[in-house]
Amino acid sequence: MKKITMAILLILPLLFIAAAWDAAYATPLIAMQAAERCDTCHEEPDRKDPKWIEENYKISERKCRLTCNVCHVNPSGGMLRNGTGYVYGTKSLSLVTDIPDDVARYIEAIRENGFLTIGGDFRFMAIRGDSTDVDPLYFPMQADLYLNARVQKHVSLFTQFGLERAGNPAVREAFGLVDNFPYNAYVKFGRFIPPYGLRLDDHTAFIRTKLELSQAQSDAYFSGVEAGAEPTLFFARASHFNSDTTPSGSSGLTPTGYSATAGWAGTWLHLSLSYIGINDLDATTLGSTERSAYGAAGALRYKTLTYLFEFDRKNDDVASGGSVSTEDADITFSELDWKAVQGVNLKARYETYSPEASTGEADQKRYVAGVDFYPWPFTEINAQYRVTDSEPGDTSNDFFVIGHIWF
Repeated sequence: MKKITMAILLILPLLFIAAAWDAAYATPLIAMQAAERCDTCHEEPDRKDPKWIEENYKISERKCRLTCNVCHVNPSGGMLRNGTGYVYGTKSLSLVTDIPDDVARYIEAIRENGFLTIGGDFRFMAIRGDSTDVDPLYFPMQADLYLNARVQKHVSLFTQFGLERAGNPAVREAFGLVDNFPYNAYVKFGRFIPPYGLRLDDHTAFIRTKLELSQAQSDAYFSGVEAGAEPTLFFARASHFNSDTTPSGSSGLTPTGYSATAGWAGTWLHLSLSYIGINDLDATTLGSTERSAYGAAGALRYKTLTYLFEFDRKNDDVASGGSVSTEDADITFSELDWKAVQGVNLKARYETYSPEASTGEADQKRYVAGVDFYPWPFTEINAQYRVTDSEPGDTSNDFFVIGHIWF
């Protein structure tokens, strides 16, 4: 059954490629949808216009691309939006695009500040179902403030300050960034989540939690150096890092690791390959591990349909009483999105987590149906119905609504 499921998930992208070949229209969710809105960045987005060609023909200087870095301060994506992200979020994302003049005036003053910019994300959830003991259960999923100081053309300092699950304040990502070089090259140093695969805003996805790369997991953050470049359609990033602390019960050595991701971000197709390795292995100490994972991710789009996918292979070597056991697993993510109208996105998702029998863990499958609704600028309402199957016969059903306010 596992082989059949994997075959289906591998064939689906090929079918979309065949369908999209004769109609290169746009690219996947948010980052890929921007391909049909050149006016976000260009006053005259006419590729036949000699002026447009003159301003964009130098590959080394071209800023026009379809990666997260176009709209976010963080080259790996997420968190604080830059000027382009502000324009796209207010002009191309929401159902209603009008902003009151007094609000627009203050926002413009912040956005045009060449030295200091601020931003924030607040998400509040109401959930009812089998996974909670309170019906409904309310809690804030995210309460983050961002601060970025552009100290000079090539150097900036970024800090993310937010709340952890228990309500404790915490600085999650904080880094210095050296950028604005040819081919969009950059170097980042500080505390961050290593680049790998699809960086989703859904921190519960198996491709993030099972690899311990979810923004809600404290173990996902490391201190180190990341470097990358984005020459138009291609992109590559690599990082070398170590843990901030030495976990209790480990070998007493600070875990170290490295990751890399590279790929193609075109107007209708995104493809990338990723690898991450973290070494904390001591065969004489219970619980210490050597973790690694590799995978492929991407997105395809045909008109208003977008298909996101990721396939990962996780390899964990776990020490126990002088011996080392291998705990491997396959992880998949498939999501089909339909942009019904501007501001309304319908989605269906299928996720799997398939550990080897030797691990003693149960297979997990998750089915999701939901809608992303952007009624006004800076607002989002996300509603989902989720079914999670854990063999043998353990099924949970949950319905939740998330309100998201950002700036």
